[in-house]
Amino acid sequence: MQKLTEKLKEEINSRGFVRAVQSGRFDRTVKKRTFTPAIHKKAPAIACETFMPDGKALHSFTDPGSFADELIGGSGDYRQTDIFCEGFSATLLRSPKGGVHIKYGPGAPAARPADAPKNYILESGKKYDFLVMLGIQDANGRVHDKKQSKFRQINRFLQIVEDTVPALPGGDLTVWDLCCGKSYLSFAVYHYFRYVRGQNVSVYCVDRKADVIAECAGYAQALGWDGMHFICGDIFKCLPDVRPDMVLSLHACDIATDIVLSEAVKNGAKVILSSPCCQHELASQIDDKSLYYVTREPILKQKLSAVLTDALRCRLLCACGYKVTTLEFIDPEDTPKNLMIRAEKALLPKALRQAALEEYDGICQSLHADPTMRRLLDDFLTKTR
Repeated sequence: MQKLTEKLKEEINSRGFVRAVQSGRFDRTVKKRTFTPAIHKKAPAIACETFMPDGKALHSFTDPGSFADELIGGSGDYRQTDIFCEGFSATLLRSPKGGVHIKYGPGAPAARPADAPKNYILESGKKYDFLVMLGIQDANGRVHDKKQSKFRQINRFLQIVEDTVPALPGGDLTVWDLCCGKSYLSFAVYHYFRYVRGQNVSVYCVDRKADVIAECAGYAQALGWDGMHFICGDIFKCLPDVRPDMVLSLHACDIATDIVLSEAVKNGAKVILSSPCCQHELASQIDDKSLYYVTREPILKQKLSAVLTDALRCRLLCACGYKVTTLEFIDPEDTPKNLMIRAEKALLPKALRQAALEEYDGICQSLHADPTMRRLLDDFLTKTR
């Protein structure tokens, strides 16, 4: 234990600490705690996020100088403490009777500095063959003026992907991009996992537009990226025959997002990243007299429907066993379609999942709404109750 504490202190002092996770608290008062480097009040700190059984998340900051002692000293309350540093990784296991087992592993990729610029994964000015192929950069690596917002979007998306890495397997990965369009994000994700993290990854891109799929398949072939696969067809009928670790969907229109989310859940995806758009379905269903002061105005009704649609999607994902976060995907000045739903598979208590489902059904009943996603997941929810 002392050796582990000293090794962790050395990594913190050299800024090699990446992340730590404590899970399986014996008294079940906390679900999980995560720790990452941060800047707090203009000084280095360790950010702590504590996830409670009721779904709430509490945030706090710790002095890096005392963090190692606090983390290892408090590990006795948890079955498992995972530590990731550039120089080493370690898993600390404890039994209810006080048994201790420490397993060391290789170092983890460097953490993103808390004050690093936004475009830190794909560097501005550096040439990337796939970005040249996609028309975002010129042959010298300069981002075209009209593609600056797309370049920022891809970088922001890769930041979000990086945040989900602890929820993914450390070995070979399978990624689905459903309703992929021109597959900008598919190429970026393949680049990130294959060439930044050094992992073997297979990316399956599905879309109904034959010309776009053929064009993107040609790009992948020209790049020599044989881990990318392109499928033309309806996602109901043409899903890949391998289960995904991660499912992506950027701006799948209206109920296409519901189809993507439900297929991701049913196929056991560990991470889901979806940016919805054109949420029209509820606008034709809402019949709640208490909301008439909003729904009487068509524009306001559409905006309310969009918010309610995504809020309900989040609650249903929670009912299916996912920890869900909504975040701003890209600057609203670049596109108003800037919401991202991030869902990570978690061991949520049955009571919490059931409460989320009851809340979801209660809201739908008050709105007189029957969302597509609920119907698509009905059998799944019945089997997992």
